[in-house]
Amino acid sequence: MQINDLTPAAMQAAAQAIGDGPVVMVNLLWFRDAPDYPEGFDDPKPDARSAYFEGYAGAFRAIAWEQSVTAQLVYVGHRLHGLLAGPDEDWDAIVIVRYERFADLRRIVESEAYSRTASPHRRAAIANWRFFATRAPLGIPAPETSG
Repeated sequence: MQINDLTPAAMQAAAQAIGDGPVVMVNLLWFRDAPDYPEGFDDPKPDARSAYFEGYAGAFRAIAWEQSVTAQLVYVGHRLHGLLAGPDEDWDAIVIVRYERFADLRRIVESEAYSRTASPHRRAAIANWRFFATRAPLGIPAPETSG
């Protein structure tokens, strides 16, 4: 089953379930073989990975900056091998981003600028997508970092 769009109903349900406070979003991405841009789009990228990582991520960062939203990129990686994955779980990339609150992400995704500049790149690049909101459970300390 391919899922590529965040509906208003999905965003509202997520806001109610997540509440306030920091949230870490996990993206599982399956790229198209070639980007599929709408006719006449101004800034097409030559391949799906650049459509996502340059086009979409670049537009998303610009919108976040304009809206004074801090989005912390926690991890970006590509799948090497699915140890316990079926044929419909052949994800190409994993992207993990932390926000101070889900409302910040929602403000970006529901903006006119996102619809105009970021969303066309995401839709062109992504054949299939899963998007999870996560938070460390209460009472479990965050991992310590050295350095």
